[in-house]
Amino acid sequence: MNSKLSCLMLTLLLPWAARASAEDELVLHTFERVPLIEDYLSEGAHAGDFNGDGQADVVYGPYWFEGPGFKTKHEIFEPVPQDRNRYANHFFAWPYDFNGDGFDDVFAVGFCMTPAHVYENPGADAAGKHWRKHEVIDWVSNESPQFANLIGDERPELICTRDSMFGFATIDWEKPFGAWEFHPISTKIAPEKFGHGLGVGDINGDGRQDVLYKNGWFEQPQEDVGNSRWMLHESSFSIANGGADMYAYDVDGDGDNDVITSHSAHGFGLGWYEQVREGDAIAFKHHLIMGSHPSENKYGVLFSELHSVALADMDGDGLKDIVTGKTYWSHHKQSPMWDAGAVVYWFKLIRGKEGVDWIPQQLDGEAGIGRQVSVVDVNADGLPDLVLGGMRGAHVLKQRTTIVSETQWLEAQPKLYDGPRLPAIGEAVAARGPKAELASVTERVAGAIEGESLKSQVSSGSVKTQDMQRFNDDRWSGGSHLWWTGARAGATMTLDLPEFSGTVDLEVVMTCASDYGIVQLSLDDQPLGKPIDLYEANVVTTGVLSFPNQGVKGNRHTLKVMVVGSNPKAKKSMYVALDYLRIKREDGTYAAGASLPAR
Repeated sequence: MNSKLSCLMLTLLLPWAARASAEDELVLHTFERVPLIEDYLSEGAHAGDFNGDGQADVVYGPYWFEGPGFKTKHEIFEPVPQDRNRYANHFFAWPYDFNGDGFDDVFAVGFCMTPAHVYENPGADAAGKHWRKHEVIDWVSNESPQFANLIGDERPELICTRDSMFGFATIDWEKPFGAWEFHPISTKIAPEKFGHGLGVGDINGDGRQDVLYKNGWFEQPQEDVGNSRWMLHESSFSIANGGADMYAYDVDGDGDNDVITSHSAHGFGLGWYEQVREGDAIAFKHHLIMGSHPSENKYGVLFSELHSVALADMDGDGLKDIVTGKTYWSHHKQSPMWDAGAVVYWFKLIRGKEGVDWIPQQLDGEAGIGRQVSVVDVNADGLPDLVLGGMRGAHVLKQRTTIVSETQWLEAQPKLYDGPRLPAIGEAVAARGPKAELASVTERVAGAIEGESLKSQVSSGSVKTQDMQRFNDDRWSGGSHLWWTGARAGATMTLDLPEFSGTVDLEVVMTCASDYGIVQLSLDDQPLGKPIDLYEANVVTTGVLSFPNQGVKGNRHTLKVMVVGSNPKAKKSMYVALDYLRIKREDGTYAAGASLPAR
């Protein structure tokens, strides 16, 4: 690579090499990052042939970039840099020749509940001209719409939600720039505006494409597909609140299609759901690929905000791999690990005697992804490349292959994770104790250290005082608690305790609700019993949880609360709250100063 080109391209060796047998050449895959523009203009990018020269060009928001070098850009419409502290008005782009003139147009979907448009390519003299804009549908929702062939007519449809219904929009190919017709396939069960997780694939093997979403799949009927409510088969395809693009694919090679998706677009999680049949009944078994703690990936990989997922055979071995990454700043500073690296990853599918494995390989650490990951062979060399757009601007990641030695090949293999692990969720107990005795005048517990009075430090999320007087199913000391939100599995909250020494009896009262997590308590890093499940249907306290005869050294101590996970029935917010704690010395006095009179 010459010096000028190396300034534009960054090369990264992947931690995996392709090898079919001992006699085969050992091949490493590299990706060269080609930055196109730094401005935030869209949440997606794609590639098509916009000037008819047979070369792939890139579209990112208002610009198209001429291939193969992508150095010359042309305006499709007036460019307006978008505010990175808000969201772009342009989210997805799909090149397609709608009018059959031999030049790709661009179908663009914007922010949820806004219209979608087709930008008509002016043709051979496209350079230097703005393209004519056609509104084709007045309202598109869901944050992972799909533009794919759904109903078997060899042409694409838009799969999305509208008016709180799942459905698809068809195109009148005699008038492709006219209004498209939306066909609802469900009742009003979709979120009105947003909604995470949507995909297309044949679940039951009948040769017809079905529609997938986080809570199940809609079976395409044999007839009258545009005027029917499709049968809903309920099934959970998320252990959180829904992720990104969803795929039906035979992961394990047993002849039926499984489901691949991320779990939380703005949080953590990537998994696949193995299809399990008993007669005609279809069920799914979840397999976690990557969670919210390094120990929840075989190779210790962890990143958040998987707001887009692609599925493609990246190395030509005949198996489709997962391509995803961090949708950098997907919720700005609200998402966990929001300021971590803007990584792009490929998870290579391996089928072996031990079952399925997904080998993680970091392709890049600067580009990140937006709401759309486009896998396109941009230089026609037979190797899939990536076209990416988002808050980091637009980039092309070009794939290269290099034959290497045995030593280089072995050094490139990913290492198994051998670091700290989370306590097992299966060991969690719904620990509950007697209700706290509140003083009649102060509405506090004698000798209590109120949670909101403690100095706290959290590894992710934030803490604040929450007024609990509006909840009628229980009572909280002082009418409030210390509330920790935005945590993830493996996150910790460390509380500085007042000085004490010797042997003490420790009492803790926490809050339970349907969106609370499972936590491990530790005194000076020594676990206090088993993990505690804070899930309850109603908002109540745990009652007084007692940990007697705790011997400590020195005077300064901490109580650590680690989020382990959540009950399968719980909403996946994994909230944690501390009402109060009480530290009773051997002489009967309490740490933290004056005691309040008992009721």
